[in-house]
Amino acid sequence: MIVMPTQGVRSGDALGWAARTGERRAFLAAVDSALEASVRARGLSSWALPSELARTARRNPLYATNPADVRVADAVRYLERTRDAEIPEPVASQLRTLVGFHDARHALVPVEVRFEPGSASGSGHAVLRVAILDVRGSRLVFIADIVGNDAADFSSSLTTDLARRFTDLVVPR
Repeated sequence: MIVMPTQGVRSGDALGWAARTGERRAFLAAVDSALEASVRARGLSSWALPSELARTARRNPLYATNPADVRVADAVRYLERTRDAEIPEPVASQLRTLVGFHDARHALVPVEVRFEPGSASGSGHAVLRVAILDVRGSRLVFIADIVGNDAADFSSSLTTDLARRFTDLVVPR
């Protein structure tokens, strides 16, 4: 399995937390770092994580696209609307190249982070939408939302919480 970089942050939330994430690429990199740290802490070593994919692309610039530049979130949204469709080009070719370098079949895609109101007044939580693509079969096989714990205010610990909750679903403690 390859793990693509987190694709985006949904803006316009009622809490205004998306506006407080700061520079977009830096926030997405923080989410990726938290996911990588959480996955590695549980000993899952068979996945090719975003930093490894970026290294692969840098070492093979004539073949591989920088994974941060692959518009895989757009492809996932298309596949959600059109369930029998195949992964559209050029994303399909870009993903095939990356999975080929890492002898994988599937791509885990953190599609977006969004912020929603929590159960208590004034609280909120982060939600990470993830998808799994069967790259060789060129289809969407799984999509789900991972909901973080409620928090009284926006903080950088929201990314760590999301990463831990994701890892709890994949690797037992």
